[in-house]
Amino acid sequence: DGEVNSSNMLKALSQFMVMMISSNSKYDKYVRGEDQVALTQVEMDGMATFQAKCATCHATDLFTDQSYRNNGLFVNPQLNDEGRFRIFENPADLYKFKVPSLRNIEHTFPYMHDGRFASLEAVMDFYDSGMVDNGNVDPIFQREDGTLGITLSDYEKESLIAFLKTLTDEEFLNDERFSEY
Repeated sequence: DGEVNSSNMLKALSQFMVMMISSNSKYDKYVRGEDQVALTQVEMDGMATFQAKCATCHATDLFTDQSYRNNGLFVNPQLNDEGRFRIFENPADLYKFKVPSLRNIEHTFPYMHDGRFASLEAVMDFYDSGMVDNGNVDPIFQREDGTLGITLSDYEKESLIAFLKTLTDEEFLNDERFSEY
């Protein structure tokens, strides 16, 4: 009807968001077998590491399971960001944050809900050896020896980052329909 009201604004926003689909990354083209696209050996190794150590939380074509998890971040006492607990006040939600999509992760820094890590390398180091027990860490991060983290060699970190970069969809990122600039 053309009238500016909340109902029409919601419809317009919904239509705009439906158009925003990132599905033409190197990884997507590789999976679809398009254009003779091949992953390098390092990217393939990273994909294997990803499937073994990351895909439980970063699942599906969106590379997220849409869940909320406590991943053992050090709690800044000045902020005391309690995550999902602040919404529902359920103690089981303390320090849980939504598992993000990894699509276009190369360009979405800084990382974590509070932007504490400036690089993917810093994120890898955190998961390997920087997690802390803040009282409610997701059991998926419990190692057999009782410590927290995801054990990653230097090569696994390097190859994971190479794989994550294959999730970058330059066509989507440069689509003029989604930008004024």
